[in-house]
Amino acid sequence: MRGGVTTITGAIPVLEDDGDRSEAHLPSREELAASRGRVTALVIAVLTTLSAIGPLATDMYIPAFPEVTSDLGTTAARMQLTLTAFFVGSAIGQVVAGPFSDRVGRRVPLIVGIVLCLVGSIGCMLAPTADMLLIMRTLQGIGGGFGMVLGRAVLIDMTDGPELFRTMNLMQGIGGIAPIVAPLLGGLILLVGQWREVFAVIAVMSLISLIGALVLIPESLPPSRRHSGGFRTFLRNCRTLLGRPVFVAYLLVNAFSAFALMAYVSASSFVVQSMLGFSATTYSVLFAINSLGMMAASLISARLTGSVHPRSLIRVGLVIVSLASLALLIGTLFLGTPAWIVIPAFFLIVAPQGLIFGNGGGLASAQAKEFAGTGSAMLGLGFSFAASFAAPLVGLGGTGTAVPMAIVMVAGIAISWLAFLMARHTPADVY
Repeated sequence: MRGGVTTITGAIPVLEDDGDRSEAHLPSREELAASRGRVTALVIAVLTTLSAIGPLATDMYIPAFPEVTSDLGTTAARMQLTLTAFFVGSAIGQVVAGPFSDRVGRRVPLIVGIVLCLVGSIGCMLAPTADMLLIMRTLQGIGGGFGMVLGRAVLIDMTDGPELFRTMNLMQGIGGIAPIVAPLLGGLILLVGQWREVFAVIAVMSLISLIGALVLIPESLPPSRRHSGGFRTFLRNCRTLLGRPVFVAYLLVNAFSAFALMAYVSASSFVVQSMLGFSATTYSVLFAINSLGMMAASLISARLTGSVHPRSLIRVGLVIVSLASLALLIGTLFLGTPAWIVIPAFFLIVAPQGLIFGNGGGLASAQAKEFAGTGSAMLGLGFSFAASFAAPLVGLGGTGTAVPMAIVMVAGIAISWLAFLMARHTPADVY
């Protein structure tokens, strides 16, 4: 791959230099031939595990929020900061890992990232205080960011043509399954153990990934293809894209839809379990159903984009999420947060995101064709930072009210609407 960032939809971008490269940096036929044929089922298993650790480390932990809050003697707002810490750490890991690996190769940074995730997971498991948990979650996020970026970078280095698309689709499928399985697995662990065992399972997964990387994953980036200008080029292209209003508009559509979605992710366990009285297992099932709805909407969107403009699909998604968010706000303010409003509203807030994220990202990327990688990186970082700010805002009201969550949802989707309207059809709105 020459320059740019190679991504999977909804995945973290792999940063590489968008600038011109000399022919000396291009892979030779011998190098490409040596790289191919080594992607065995075990290698794919290791790489897909790396890509899944991030969502697993986030969603497995959510059903345990009430228990952790009680055990560490902290507040809901403090607990939701642990989500923020993970996302901030993940964003740092994503930005650092790509340029660093472009300079020194993939294998060493990959192993370093897995070790950081392993140490962070063990630290979370043993954390005696909420402050220590915050520190360890940040470390875990940095390691997870390294793993998500570099797992895909190794795959891109080692494959091309039909094999690349086959393995990428396999990894994307697992990435979609992980957020669904994670809360169910977390709920099952809580049936037989405590919240610390959740982090123990993530630590075991990290250890297995480390062994797999040491034994099975070779250095995939030859010295002749390494360079040191990736991050500088990334920053220069970011400045260029920030001067393009249509790109910025669709970036904000996605970022603030993520802002609304993270309000659900960070507070729904408290609402469903502490306020409505459902069990952790029931919450995990509901979370999985909502995630399946978002996956189904994404698949429907993929089939419709050949005949329906992506803006129309985004509009439908925004309308549904807006109505559901307003219904949830009314229910929490005036009706005592009844389950018959909360449960359907959660589904109708989560599932239509499948109509928004992919289409918003695609329309933004159309404004960055000459350096699409940088555009994809900015979309990923916008998503991460918006999600990071939503969690602490939701926690301001504690565990006894869902009003802050509903307000954050309504505010996020309102800003998404404003950005969507800012990106009206123009000659630059290429599709």
